[in-house]
Parts: sequence; C-alpha cells; structure tokens
Amino acid sequence: MSNTLFSPLKIGPMTISNRIMMSAMSAGPKVDENLEITDEIIAYYVERARTSPGMAGIGAAAVVPNPLRRGIRLFDEAILPSLTRLTKAVQQYDTRFGSQLFNQGGTGGGEMVLISPSGISSNVREARESGLPKRPQKNHALTLEEIPEIVAHYVKGAEMCARAGMDFVEIHAGHGYLISNFMTPLFNKRTDEYGGSTENRARFLLDILKAVKAALGDKLAVGVKFNGDDYIGDDGWTLAETRELAPMLEAAGADYLTLTAGLVGSPRLTIPPLYEPHACYADLAEAVKPLVNIPVATVGRIKTPALAEELIAGDKVDFVVLGRAFIADPEFAAKARAGNFKDIRPCLGECRGCADEHIQRGGLTTCVVNPRMSRELHVVDVEGAKKDNPKRILVIGAGLAGLEAARMTAFSGHQVTLCEEASKVGGQILLAAQMPGRGELGDILPWYETQLAKYGVDVRLNTRADRNLIETLAPDVVIVATGSLPEVPQNLVNLVMQVSETDCLMLDDMVRDNIDPGKKVVVIGGDQNGIIAADWLAEKGAEVWIAEAGGHFGQKLAGHDRWYLLNRLQGKPVHRYKNAGLEIGENEQIRLTNGHGAQSLEDIDTIVFASDRHSNRELLEVADKMGFETYAVGDANDATSEFASTILATIQHAYDVARKI
Repeated sequence: MSNTLFSPLKIGPMTISNRIMMSAMSAGPKVDENLEITDEIIAYYVERARTSPGMAGIGAAAVVPNPLRRGIRLFDEAILPSLTRLTKAVQQYDTRFGSQLFNQGGTGGGEMVLISPSGISSNVREARESGLPKRPQKNHALTLEEIPEIVAHYVKGAEMCARAGMDFVEIHAGHGYLISNFMTPLFNKRTDEYGGSTENRARFLLDILKAVKAALGDKLAVGVKFNGDDYIGDDGWTLAETRELAPMLEAAGADYLTLTAGLVGSPRLTIPPLYEPHACYADLAEAVKPLVNIPVATVGRIKTPALAEELIAGDKVDFVVLGRAFIADPEFAAKARAGNFKDIRPCLGECRGCADEHIQRGGLTTCVVNPRMSRELHVVDVEGAKKDNPKRILVIGAGLAGLEAARMTAFSGHQVTLCEEASKVGGQILLAAQMPGRGELGDILPWYETQLAKYGVDVRLNTRADRNLIETLAPDVVIVATGSLPEVPQNLVNLVMQVSETDCLMLDDMVRDNIDPGKKVVVIGGDQNGIIAADWLAEKGAEVWIAEAGGHFGQKLAGHDRWYLLNRLQGKPVHRYKNAGLEIGENEQIRLTNGHGAQSLEDIDTIVFASDRHSNRELLEVADKMGFETYAVGDANDATSEFASTILATIQHAYDVARKI
C-alpha cells in the first residue's frame, strides 16, 4: 500500500498530517448534570487522538437549545472552560480538533417547539402522508425575520469554537436536520427567496456559511457536511443539485466538503448498516471533486486502511471520514500507519451499540466489539498486569464469548487454554454470517485469531471438553462459554409429535447442515433469528409464514438492521403474523392462529423453530462440582433476557467477567 493515506493535506488555514478524519459524531459519554464536558468525554477523545488521525471533531454540537439536552451546547457561555480543556487535551497530539455546528430543526423528541422551513414533518413518510408530524411537539415554520436570528446562532457557535482554540468548524447541513430541510423540496414549500429553485433552497446554508466565514476569517477552517443525495426520489435533494451547489459553497468560503446521504424515514439511512456496501457514499464525493478546488471527503462504511487508501490514491476523494471504525478500535490510525492491519478490530456494521443505545434509546454509546466504549476513563486495561501471579485458565467453547474471555485473560497475563469441539472458532456467528447480507459479522473472527496468537493462547480445535479433560488440565479457573441450545416452545411440543408429513427442524440445524427447506415454510418466532431466517428462506425460493407469539417483530435486532430487513421482506413472499400461534387440525392440517381467527396453511414442507433457547450449562455444573473456580459467560450465563444472544451482550459480558479474574 502506498503512503497517500498518511500524506499531509492543506485545508484552508490548517494542515492535517494525514488524510483520516475521525468523524464528528454525537458519540461517547454525555455531559454532566451541569451540561459541562466531563473527564469521561475528554478520555473518549484523547484515547483516539493519541493515535493521531489528521483531524477529529465533536458531533451535533448545538447552536440553539434543542431536545438533545445532554449534548454539547455551543450557545451556552458556561461551556467555554470545559470546551477549552477538551480542545487542549486533543491538540497535544498531532490531531486537528473542531466541532460541528448543529441545529436539529424539525427532528427529535421532547416538548420543545421545533423549527423548520415550512412547518412540515421532517420524517419522509409523515411528510408524504399528511405533511404533519405525528409527534405532539409544535413544528414552527421560520419567518423571514427569524432566519437571520438563526444564522446569528451559527455565528455565535463558531465564535465559541474559536475562543476555545479549535482548528475548524463543520456546518452540518445533512440528514434531514434544519439546513437539510431547507434544501429538500419535500420539506420546503416556501414561495419566498428561501424556496423553489436549487439556489433558493440552498440560500439558508449559503447565508450561514458566508456569515461564519466573515466572523472567523482565516482563524479556523470551515467545512460543510451535506447530503449528496437524499435518495428519496424527485421530491428530495439530488446529486444533480449537489453538483450545482458545490461551486457555490466554494465561492462562499467553504474550505472542505464532506458528502453524506440519507434522511429520517428514507430508504438510505444516515448511519448505513451492514446491508449497505463499503464506502457507500463515495460515488457522491467522486462526482463533486472535479467541480471544486477545495478538499472533498466521503463518509460511510469505510472500515479498512486499504479501502481508504484506494479512495484517495484513486483520486476519488481527498480525505476520508471514519466514525464507527474509531468506535470499534480507537487505535485505528496508529495501526494503519504501522501496517498492522490484522490487528485492527473491525466494525461489523451492526449498529446496536452506537446507534441503538445512544441515538434511539438515549443511553451511552456502546459498541458490539469494543466493550470499553464510553468507559475509557474508568476501565483501563494493562497488558500483562497479572503476569507475576498468573492463573491457568481453561475456556470451554470458542464462540464470541469464549474468544473474548480467552483474549482478555491472556492479555492480562494468565496462561490460557481454549478448547472447541468444532474444527474452527466462531460458534453461532458462523451461522449468522451465512444469512443474506450478514457475512460481514464473520469479520471479527480473524481479528480474534490474531489476538489469541499474539497473547499465546493454546487453542485446541476438534477437542470436546468433558470431566476427564478438565481433570487432566487441572486449571485454576474454568470459564464455560458453551452458548445456548435451541428448543421447541412448550406449547408446541405436542404439535411436533402430531405431524408426520411436515419436517420440524431447528434453525441452527437447517443452516449448519444446509437442509433444503422446501417451497412452503412456517417459521416459529419473529424476533431476531426468525426475521433473518425468513429473509434467508425467501432467498432460497420458499414462501414463508412467520408466527410471532408477541406483538412485535425483530425486537432483538439492531434498529437499523430491523428497518432494512422489514423493508426487504416487503418485496418477498413472506407473511408476518404477530400474537400468533400454530395448531394442528384433522388430517394434519396446519392452522396459523391469532386474534383474528385461524388460517389454514396448505402443503407446508417445513416448520422451522427460531425462537426459544436455553443456556448450555452442563459443563459449568460438572466443573463446579469438581471444586474449580467457575464462570459462565455469554449465552451459557443467560439465553433468555432482552438482549441475550446478541453480539453486544455476549462480548460485553465475557469481557467484564474475564478482566476481573
């Protein structure tokens, strides 16, 4: 690989040492009760800045009060001391630091009055159905007199960043927030100079950019992040309009452009999940780059140094913006610089921690593969910390829980043996990665193999653990990571015994053994496994009926995955029934029941069970009775709670247990 990725780049008045930007994300720990930046927030940024990405930024920093009350508030004078402290902490490394200028506009929750160009919902579906938001908040259409006031808020926010000693600001004009709403015809129905033509709809952004540049002069670089395409059709902002706007932004003083995409409720999400291709928005940046003489960047599913290098060396972009890659591995930039590519912990694109926990649930940002995310200050691991008093540790099972337990205990300095009955590591993730669009989940396995080799774990494949093996190895500690086993729901046990013409199979067995499901299949369970299984079965040519006992589908799925999957299923022969059950009538007639009655299903080839599971704790009980110090991790510890059997819960639990040994 050439060194283009780590070559310097001049952006307005600043020069960055390499072409990697850690995305300005609304991620990490939250401000405290006094709405000030905490030591936890500083630790989150410093852990990443010390690996020296060229630049990094604060995401969604508000220029006006808004429903994101726990975010960083650039309009509040009280934030200046802690903002300055954060800036200096990051700048001690070779990383330029800045902040987004953000106004949520008509999106979000809470009881505050929201603002927009036309008082129309910022959700694509709601806007097309009625124009009115379904949420109870008021949505106020800005008047001509109010627009200069909003522009002034952006200027004040930019000046706050300058006073804190920052290197750049980034105007967030994408994703359906306020500026983006002005640009999108679906949301902007104005008939004055801020509506109608492309230039008019972009006028609000241009006013803000010009005012910010006038206030800052050459003290800070000023970037603009905006949608290259809304991907909603003719009533959205389009790539053709982006190509028209880009030279205007350069003329108005922009020092760099970052091309993104997506709106709330649109077919392309603002945080693209694993169903989207890598560098999914690079074509937008590539289309703009020849039209301007300022640096152009792309963002969206860039997870490897090789891909980043390809985009830059191929002259498609000038620099790359990586978000989740830095959440998954804070040392991404340093490892890329050193050529330690196999040592980079990969983002899997399964956004349960970064998007679900933080954005949708309002909690801390977490990560399915990085259990220290948002805990950088208080959870500090030291390699070899326990090497002076090491324990002999036996880990049974090499699924994700076992791999993480083995990695963490070996990292700490213990002597670790990992036994796995199968011929390869991975456990359930090997099955999950066979599902349509989800092969990337398996990317974590080579990383674990690299870590186990690095820390000297004795990995024994094709090795079934039993009492004799435990006795022979005589470990100090036994960690049982034997996962969970599928089972038939109790209310359907009799049904299985009554059918003879229809196959009854566990989903695990069907996938592992690649069993032909036939042409008509009933899936029992519409949670994570059931929805994914239905998609897989439909891809194999089957017509599928999903019977979900509860009232919702895909509850354990990451929200972005759930959205994509349910939309994928709409175009396939998949029938979904909630609050549903199954019963057998005369002549083995299978009937699907719910509150609306019963539907007879003809010629069903297979019933697939994809719901209930129970912890496989047999060896835990054996080791415990033998008197060993024992622990169960992952599904072996819990297979029934709300987030059991998820990657996030599995790795997090194994890590927390292992680091305390």
